[in-house]
Amino acid sequence: MLKFTMLSGGRGSNFDAIMQRIASKELNARCISLITLSTSKSADVAGKYGVPVRIIEGDNLLSILQSDNPDLVVMSGYMRKLPENIFDLFENKIINIHPSLLPSFGGKGCYGIHVHEKALEAGVKVTGLTVHYVNKDYDSGKIIAQTAVPVLPGDTPESLAQRVLKEEHNTYWRVIKEFTTFS
Repeated sequence: MLKFTMLSGGRGSNFDAIMQRIASKELNARCISLITLSTSKSADVAGKYGVPVRIIEGDNLLSILQSDNPDLVVMSGYMRKLPENIFDLFENKIINIHPSLLPSFGGKGCYGIHVHEKALEAGVKVTGLTVHYVNKDYDSGKIIAQTAVPVLPGDTPESLAQRVLKEEHNTYWRVIKEFTTFS
């Protein structure tokens, strides 16, 4: 069974979608902790599923990860760059989900609704999401999976974000499931 740590600071909807798949036995994994910067909606999700919450204080992220020793670190809604020393010990063990088809609309400052605003401003007909390995540069790690989402006439950043998020919930757990064959 794959054991993973969730690294989040957002609303927790991807975390909840993943945990629902574990509860339904579609995903053979166990979340050993939620690591977050402060109490957030992600912490509420953790409480719902009995997952221990660890709060980052100063520069203790590496020591928390070393203590947990997860097979995989799953990021979603964590808005800080990871310290470089983490990659030495967790190379190819940290994944993230991004709300665009990288390399388009990625990098520093491209997060949340800003990604969808940029997609609409650019006039793209297709956007989507990318699950990728995390490395030292924002949104530039090796791509693991992508799911396309059409941009519809009359889309707003909010309506586009809602459709992309729905596909994130359908995709992220499946990517994690692929990792269960390696652990």
